Amino acid sequence: MKYRSFWSSSLVLGSLGTGLFFGAWEGLSRSGWVDPVMLPGPATIVQTAAAMLASGELQAHLEASLWRAIAGFGIGASLGVVLGVSMARSRFLQGLLNPLLQMFRAVPALAFVPLAIFWFGIGEVSKIFLISWGVFFPVWVNTYLGVRDANPLLGRAAASLGARGWRMLLFVVLPGALPFIIAGLRISLSVAMVLLVAAELAGAMFGVGYLIQMSQQVFRVDQMFTGLIALGLMGFLADFLFTRLIKRLLPWYGADGAANNANNAPARTARASQP
Repeated sequence: MKYRSFWSSSLVLGSLGTGLFFGAWEGLSRSGWVDPVMLPGPATIVQTAAAMLASGELQAHLEASLWRAIAGFGIGASLGVVLGVSMARSRFLQGLLNPLLQMFRAVPALAFVPLAIFWFGIGEVSKIFLISWGVFFPVWVNTYLGVRDANPLLGRAAASLGARGWRMLLFVVLPGALPFIIAGLRISLSVAMVLLVAAELAGAMFGVGYLIQMSQQVFRVDQMFTGLIALGLMGFLADFLFTRLIKRLLPWYGADGAANNANNAPARTARASQP
């Protein structure tokens, strides 16, 4: 049983799958079936990344990209939460702004890249604007739906105890809408990464997207893969830190699912023991 549970753990399976993938990649690169210049192996990419880290070049690109992603995500997510709550609580705002926002939501954020450069130039403002624009809509939609569909029984129960105004919003409505808000924020993390690269490809002096673009111009595929892997690690770490932060700040979040799993465990065990 212990042997079986060890091999079925997510950490072991994830490590095994990752190791097999990179092992197959390295073997293909060394096999002679493909040009190693076009498809460098993981060992070559690690050597390139180590050299860029030693020179400080990779850190400069990562710092620029992280700053843009954090600033754009913070602005877009804040506006999305505020406007989502306001529209869900005000029929006037909902009727006034919903058609306009739905129209803009249908336009891909990447379509605004030329316009952002025309308005703000190729500096930091245009990049932060694009990331904020893309992050805003998933957070706004999920926040609006979460607040609008809050359990009315909880509201009536809180009202019977004297909760009104901001107390009702802060202690009843927002906690009930948190699953929707958290889902919107998590989706927006990946959106921020996509728009970060698009903004940096359009014009930048530093950043991971800029690194990929310049490496393509000088035919350094190993550096391109270094930038791609750096982006993947940034997205993975952002999602990991986000989930850890949610568990730390909201330890009760997800407790219902855990309780349901615990309650259903005896039934699953009984079914598994049947012939």
